[in-house]
Parts: sequence; C-alpha cells; structure tokens
Amino acid sequence: MSADLHGGFGRPAAGRPNPAVGHPDTTAHPPDPQGPPAHGGERAFGLADAWHRARRTTRHLGYRVHLTDLGGAWRCRLAHADRTPVPSGLGMGKGDDDAARVGAVFEALEHSWTDASALRPEHVVLRPVQALTAGAWGADPAVLALDPGAGAPLACRPHTALDGRSPAVDVPVFLHCPSYPGADAAPLREALGDAHDYAPAARYSTNSGGAIGATRPEALVHALAEVVERDAYSLLLAAVFLGPGGRAARVVRPESLPDDLARWHGLARRRVRGPVHLLDMTTDVGVPAFCAHGVSGGGAPVRGQGASLSARLALRRALSELVQCAAVADHYGQEAVTPDLRALRPHPALLAAGRADFGPHLAAARSVDFRDTAAPATPGGHLRGLVAAVTARGHTPYAADVHTAATGVCAVSVVVPGLERFFAVTGGALVVPGPRARAHLSGLPAG
Repeated sequence: MSADLHGGFGRPAAGRPNPAVGHPDTTAHPPDPQGPPAHGGERAFGLADAWHRARRTTRHLGYRVHLTDLGGAWRCRLAHADRTPVPSGLGMGKGDDDAARVGAVFEALEHSWTDASALRPEHVVLRPVQALTAGAWGADPAVLALDPGAGAPLACRPHTALDGRSPAVDVPVFLHCPSYPGADAAPLREALGDAHDYAPAARYSTNSGGAIGATRPEALVHALAEVVERDAYSLLLAAVFLGPGGRAARVVRPESLPDDLARWHGLARRRVRGPVHLLDMTTDVGVPAFCAHGVSGGGAPVRGQGASLSARLALRRALSELVQCAAVADHYGQEAVTPDLRALRPHPALLAAGRADFGPHLAAARSVDFRDTAAPATPGGHLRGLVAAVTARGHTPYAADVHTAATGVCAVSVVVPGLERFFAVTGGALVVPGPRARAHLSGLPAG
C-alpha cells in the first residue's frame, strides 16, 4: 500500500499510481487512539498523539508525505508542495504497522533537519584542528585523521553537557553530518568560512546520535540510546572479527524469551526463512543492548540492533530492525541492503567486520538466558538513567538542539567522546577501532 499525503496526513491525490508498488494510492489512517501506550516509558505520547504531531508538523512545513508499505516496514518520502524532494527527506519505520508508519514520518523529518542543507552560520563556530585535539577529541581516530598542521579552521557545532556540570564542547560538524564533507556541500562550507580538507577523515562521518522525538527529552533518550547501541555494536564487531572470534559473543537462548519477544523472534525467522540469532552485546556501560542476526533470502546477512534501559524494548528493537532490513531487501532487491565493501578488500580483518556475518562464529559463542530489566516510566527518567550509566563509566554525553518545530517536535545531536564508532565499517568505510575497542580487545582471552 502507498499513500501520497499533501500537507500532512490528509487525503491523497486520487488514483495516481505509485510506480514502486504498482497500485493506486490510498489513504493511511491514524493509529487507534485506544491502542497500547508507548513502549518502555521512552515515549512522551501514544501513537495516535505522535501521529497527529507529525501531521501538524508536515502541514506547517507545507510538505507532501509519500508513504509506502514494504510489508514489514514503512518508507516515507517528503516533498515540497511542487513535488520536488526535500533534501534527505527519507525515513524508514519499524515495529508494528502503526508504529512503523509513524516512525517513518518522524525519521524523514529527522533526516531532513539534520542534513547539511539545514545548517546556518548561527549554528556553527570555526575552530582549528589543534584546539580539538587538545581537548575532548585528542584520542578520537576521526579527528586525528585530520591534518593537524592545516591552517584552515573547520566548522563545529557547540554541544552542552547532559550531566549539568561539565563545560560545553565543540563538535566537528562532519562527525555527525555525513553530507557535510561531500562535494554537494562545498558551497555551504565556503559560505561558512570552512576551507578544511576533509578527504582524510570523511570516512568516519556518520549520523550516529542524531534523533527526533515528539518532545526534546524523548529525542535525547533515543539519541543517547543510539550512541550506546552503536558503541556496543562496535565492540562486538571488533571482538568477533578482530579478536578471538565467536568466544567473545553471547547468544540468547530463544526458549528464555517472554511471549511477546518470542512472537517477534518467530516473525523474524519467517521473514528471513531461516534462523535468527540473538546476540547480547551489553557492555560495561550496563545499558542492555542486542543484535539480531540472520541471512536474507538473497544470501546476505541482515541484522538489527537495539539498546534501552528496558532489555525487552532493546531486543524488540533489534528484532524489528532486522525485519525492516529484510523487508527492504525483499521489496527493493538485495543490493538495497548490501554495502559497497571494495575499500576494505586490502584488509581481510576489516572486510570480515564489514560483512558482519556472525553465523560462522556462533558455534563457539556462550549461551545466556534473556533477563528483563526494570525501566523508568517517563522519557525524563530514561534520560537521567542513560546519562548516569554513561557518566559512571567516565564518559560525558553532550547534546545540541538541531531543530525544534512549532509543534514541539525536536531533532537533536548527541555525542559521547570516547565511545566507539567502529560500526561504520559495516557501511564499507575504511575505519579503525578507537582506544576503547583496542582496550576491550586487549582484555579478551587470546587464541
């Protein structure tokens, strides 16, 4: 099913065919207001309220919203009233059908607001490389890849500390905005006064830590949870493919799952038509984090990750993300989920990490039971818990507001210097683990 909804979630243009799906557009209905409340206390509103906030936001912006049902996930494409695409205005939604539709719209808004095209001079400050390496970024592989002798400053976005005590930090824009170092953003960089050469470091650029929410606390929860998730996945990749192999992995016994997660596990297995392994990748930070791993019908690995103070929500997120990945592969073809790994071919260990095929390594993995965890009932409680968990391990989380709509819908950027971003290798980026992953590897048993 597909719907093209002008100015929000109103009536679509009647009878206009959707070439991607092959049948006429139809009206998407808002979620049932009597449906279940937000999961795990991470959401400020139920699905119906979140849907209407998204509707008011897109209407206020004058956007058309094109929704496509991929059969297991939803895709949203934003366009201006004249049907020209909104830059980076694409989003995917996962989970139950209603949640996936709402999530797709929110993610499309997030991607459009965090794109380089949305940057303005008042958002940034210019800093020399030396000022960054002398501070919070002194051990970061991405910043160390920059030319330390370059005279040209680079654009940074100031981020404030979420612990309420530490001083603010300037975060290089390229670290959290992958479109910024590219050729298309050259006029923007010139307008900002940023003449830095990003060629050596652009491969480290990811959108990790960018998130959107119906409120600012909700957005911060999802952004910080994503940073923790990506750190955990990075350590798992390093341990399995650069370290002692499967012995570093922990696999959850499916028979230990509660009924709701068992249903999601069954759905994931049916979707990939084969086994789905559940890896517990929780780190010393202590926030539950999981990776769901399977092999799609086309023979390529498909995965999903999730992290939350609620172990149940974290594993459900991992499973629903795997289902989303498989749905995209089924709908658009295997190439849609297969990254270009050519840059990694000269480096066999990095190539293996980029492929992230855990299957051959799981025979040596340790089996563990799933154990649920108590979680706060509100986004504010989740945020306090996540900040406390990260700071207890000696890391400071920082945040910047990227965009806040009149409706209260908010997009943020969160960074935690010292946490790992090695996961970018799975996108084909020639990156190396940072100090945290190297220390983790040195603590694993050899052989």
